[in-house]
Amino acid sequence: MLVPLRLQPAPETPRDAFHLLLDCHERIRTFSDLALKVARLPDVPAAERVEAVTRVERYFSVGLPRHVEDEDISLAHRMREAGLSVEALEALKDMARQHREIEALLEMLLPRWHLLRTSPASHGELARELVRDSARLSALLDEHLGLEEHVLFPEARARLSAGSVEALGAEMRARRGLKP
Repeated sequence: MLVPLRLQPAPETPRDAFHLLLDCHERIRTFSDLALKVARLPDVPAAERVEAVTRVERYFSVGLPRHVEDEDISLAHRMREAGLSVEALEALKDMARQHREIEALLEMLLPRWHLLRTSPASHGELARELVRDSARLSALLDEHLGLEEHVLFPEARARLSAGSVEALGAEMRARRGLKP
């Protein structure tokens, strides 16, 4: 049985851009885990499978692309302007490369999730590819999130001015249609 996904309401206290990025990382992990459960559990009732895969498909087609823009557009250019260590410059290149790898894998997974959502009985014929590619997605995301959390975000937090962090958060909120 798949556990229903219930995201926590946004906290009342304002959160800076780095908190928002880490919140996104938690959602990425949650949806990656859910995708793997959808792939691995053959005996889930059809309605439950459809609900879970609908959430997965929506997150990876809408939510994750916004997060990638947060990093590739808003964060990366601010980091380059702030002056970075050689390690962080290499990590920025790795981040962009990893985003491309993840996007290529999602180009294969999204149509499969769509088929599974519209035809839940197709799980049997899709199972092998779904398990393989969902596990690969999970591994890529784990590596990617670790790079950001252990190298990029600490360096960005140390080097970006308060105004730059505030502007980064405002851009992230604007992408989601949220108030600053």
